[in-house]
Amino acid sequence: MRIFITGATGFIGRSLVDELISRGHSEITALTRKTSDTEFLRNRDIKIVYGDVTDKTCLKLVEGDYDVLFHCAGLVTNRDKRMLHEVNVAGTENICRWAAERNMKKVIYVSSVSVNSGNPVDMLTEDHPYSATNPYGVSKLEAEKMAVKFRDAGLPMVIVRPCIVYGEGEPHWMPFLSRLMRLRLCVIPACGDRLLHMVSVRNLAVCLVRCFEDNRALGGVFNIADNNVLTIREVLKVISKSLHVPMPVTFPRFLKNVASRLPVIGKRIRFFDKDRVYSIRKLKETIDFSPPHDVIVELMFAALSLRAHK
Repeated sequence: MRIFITGATGFIGRSLVDELISRGHSEITALTRKTSDTEFLRNRDIKIVYGDVTDKTCLKLVEGDYDVLFHCAGLVTNRDKRMLHEVNVAGTENICRWAAERNMKKVIYVSSVSVNSGNPVDMLTEDHPYSATNPYGVSKLEAEKMAVKFRDAGLPMVIVRPCIVYGEGEPHWMPFLSRLMRLRLCVIPACGDRLLHMVSVRNLAVCLVRCFEDNRALGGVFNIADNNVLTIREVLKVISKSLHVPMPVTFPRFLKNVASRLPVIGKRIRFFDKDRVYSIRKLKETIDFSPPHDVIVELMFAALSLRAHK
């Protein structure tokens, strides 16, 4: 099968490439911007096509026939609504139209649980209605709706919704958290016993490849998370132990209640003052998939990689 990947130099894309190669897939082409570091791809004998999902013209110039598209490219931020729309929404429309025009046999689209995480429920399922809580979530919601239009029009597609993704090379929350912990500026919120469901990037990569290989997944929308869920306190404990830094102190509840009303920090505190658990029952029942990598081991490995590169 001839495979085409967007976002192959990104955090999720790199792990996907590793998993595809380990499963014996070899005809892989990556769409990447000229500013991206492509050494990782060259070392794996991946064909590189320079371009951008936001550029319709460059997509039309892509040569070759492909059977499968993995659409992993996306922007993760809450600061620039215009860029979020351009990359996540318009980019998804461009790449889906391109895939449809080429009669792709299958598209695996990486969405996000943020498309309906605003629902006030104990466990989020794929069937809960769309409800986003921040600009990133709104952009992914609009992008998924766009993808669904193409799917309903006949483009063979699987939509995968990861929750918070972690692992070696994660560029956002883990490096920031590790710096705070080393500087002893990190505290455990009074809601430290709240559940925080995450997914190892390696579990996500295995899931994406399985959804590509198993035709029973076609047409489906699936949450993906690790098998086990940890509390915020347990997550911080694993990271602090791996980094050899003291465990953060607990933020008193009365201070949490006051701080949660503040303009900026309050939103972050309120984010964690809620159990975040995602059902992966549908994935297990549809394609008999269970994430193979243990959350404690994966989280420890990710933290140790930060320690090695501090």
